[in-house]
Amino acid sequence: MNEHELIEIEDGLRLVYQEPKEYTRYYSIYHGQKYADSYFRRSPETLVEVATIFDCGYFIMEGEMIIGGVLLKPNFMSDLFVVPPYSDYERLAHKLLNYVKKISVTEENIIVREVVEEQVAAYEQLGCKIQEVNVWMIRPTEQMMAILPEGYSSRAVWSEDADDIACLLMKAYKANPAYKQIGTKDDYLLHVNEFIDQHKHHKIMDECSRVVIDTHSNNIVGVCLHMEFEEYPLIMSLVVDPDHQKRGLGRYLLTHSIHSSSERYPATRLSVIKDNAAIKLYEDLGFLRGRSIIDMYLACERE
Repeated sequence: MNEHELIEIEDGLRLVYQEPKEYTRYYSIYHGQKYADSYFRRSPETLVEVATIFDCGYFIMEGEMIIGGVLLKPNFMSDLFVVPPYSDYERLAHKLLNYVKKISVTEENIIVREVVEEQVAAYEQLGCKIQEVNVWMIRPTEQMMAILPEGYSSRAVWSEDADDIACLLMKAYKANPAYKQIGTKDDYLLHVNEFIDQHKHHKIMDECSRVVIDTHSNNIVGVCLHMEFEEYPLIMSLVVDPDHQKRGLGRYLLTHSIHSSSERYPATRLSVIKDNAAIKLYEDLGFLRGRSIIDMYLACERE
């Protein structure tokens, strides 16, 4: 597939590739503005960055009219939007999924990324299944006291902590019934090393991020990792060892994060799996729950 050529799909519809800045003229309004409550009003600059990362933005044309847009490539579709007065979202989703099937690797699922709540039924009608449901949450930052329970110490994340943190993430996710799919240790090592390689060098992200150590065993039993994402702090991971939960460690990590972020930022954010019991702690600490964002998939079987 040559992503820069004009593509004829079904019923006289065409896909016309757009450079990211040009694509974002429509993307920022008909996707970014329309679904602002789900994403907390991403700026036009942020949406240009998203479009640039994927670099597969297409206008959907019917005749000479732009009727929608989509990020699309083999085994991947995301952020489909329609342009008024056109309104038949399900028709476009159906035609686009048929096209993606034709260009995809059949051994792999087609990922339909970041579907907002109102679109889920349309994709389910087309055979897509829910893979994961996440909720964005946001809270103002402020100076506040972070209280560490007795028997524990806390410090910054060190490079040599990577393996221990990856093991802790696996242990915590396996014990949490909200997580239906668990990655490998290598998956979590890549995640931890992303923080160490990219975000630990950011002074405030490093200050926000902590490990908690059990002073009796000297083991890492809690961790909070941060990155700057879309101009705000974002908690990449926050877990507590299941054997040490309900002792205030999660509350400590969160309040430390809120306090440290206040040096520069007006708000901090996190994303959490919808059925995670930790949502109650986040709401108890003042986080506002946004709408759900759903990742879906479709088995890639050509007709």
